[in-house]
Amino acid sequence: MTPLGVAVCLSLFGDLTLFAVLVDQLSVVGLSLGAAGIMLGVHRLLRIGANPVAGLLFDRRGRRPMFLLGMVLAVLSTLGYAMVRGFWPFLVTRLAWGLAWTLLHVGGLAMVLDISERANRGRWMGVYNTWVLAGLALGPVVGGLLVDAIGFRPGMLVCAGLSAIGLAVALLFLPETAPPAAAGQEPRPAISALKLRLGLLWLRRVRPLLRANPGLITAAGLYLIVQFTGEGVVLSTITLLLRQRFGERLAVGTLVMGVASAGGLLLGFRSLMAGVAGPLAGHLSDSRWGRWPTIVGSLFVGLAGFALLAFARSPVLLVVGVALGAVSAGAILASLAALVGDLTPPGREGAVMGFYAGAGDVGSTAGPFLAFALVAAVDLRWVYASCAATFLAGLGLIASMRRANHVQAKEQRA
Repeated sequence: MTPLGVAVCLSLFGDLTLFAVLVDQLSVVGLSLGAAGIMLGVHRLLRIGANPVAGLLFDRRGRRPMFLLGMVLAVLSTLGYAMVRGFWPFLVTRLAWGLAWTLLHVGGLAMVLDISERANRGRWMGVYNTWVLAGLALGPVVGGLLVDAIGFRPGMLVCAGLSAIGLAVALLFLPETAPPAAAGQEPRPAISALKLRLGLLWLRRVRPLLRANPGLITAAGLYLIVQFTGEGVVLSTITLLLRQRFGERLAVGTLVMGVASAGGLLLGFRSLMAGVAGPLAGHLSDSRWGRWPTIVGSLFVGLAGFALLAFARSPVLLVVGVALGAVSAGAILASLAALVGDLTPPGREGAVMGFYAGAGDVGSTAGPFLAFALVAAVDLRWVYASCAATFLAGLGLIASMRRANHVQAKEQRA
């Protein structure tokens, strides 16, 4: 878990720095505000299709080689941010990062399933998410401060160097975790390029699981909601929110800082809170309390957080709203991933996690696109109010699933 976590954490520094500072560095990179919204979401668009294919490859080719390829792409994409200018060159670097994170995140989730079991899966997923959230916390803080201190391009070069350290850690210390095929387990068919392109192999292996386990579909829908609101909307608009409500510089007592630094610190605080909440919620979901009650309680906490973000006018209340949303996201991510692991049979970890990660990327991709499109027509507060509404929709999704399960159980007893 340590080399895996360190590598994943350091890989995120370049991407998260962009989320903190890009709207303040448009002249440096040669982008418009609308183009910035595209750049903050387009890498996730690539991942929607790439995740299921990557999951199948992880099941057949092992975890380590493709994870290392993802780290190489993470370093190269961050170097690209420091070197290119203009829409199309920058787009290439963002697509490279999208492929990198597909390999890193699907591989990381599969590795956690490899080394965990039902009794401790929530805790291990919480630990993995804490490493991810450490990158989400440190990346914008370090990146925002570097950009304010030495400029955008030198700051990105430093971030690329940190990602290269993560690559070195993975090369030296990360083992292969994929279990050998168990006796009697369905053999793993060879992959043909045509089947991968058409998605037929993915459908054959995953669709029956979704039919047999509706909870997987509900979990994927909730992951979409959490990623849409947190990694999509909040991550891409928090600096813009600070600028709209408090101006170019934010004063808290005697401390005055630029919005890039303030946005980075607030995103770092958000990830820190989520990282603390994840293992605690994972441990709670491993207990008799269970997965679903933990998820439902976390959705209510997130609902309150987004209501504050929508209408709070003071920096203190804004921080409280961020904290509530962070605790909610960290708890849900750990519990949901553990739930998906519970429902996944051996030999299908990569394929199912590819489907699960793809659902999250649909949400995180839509977040920046919709947020930046809406702010041209409505105040940003209504974008955050819509995030609260999606959490209500998530609660409705769980209630619908539980009603369907109750009816099915009743029919079986009859």
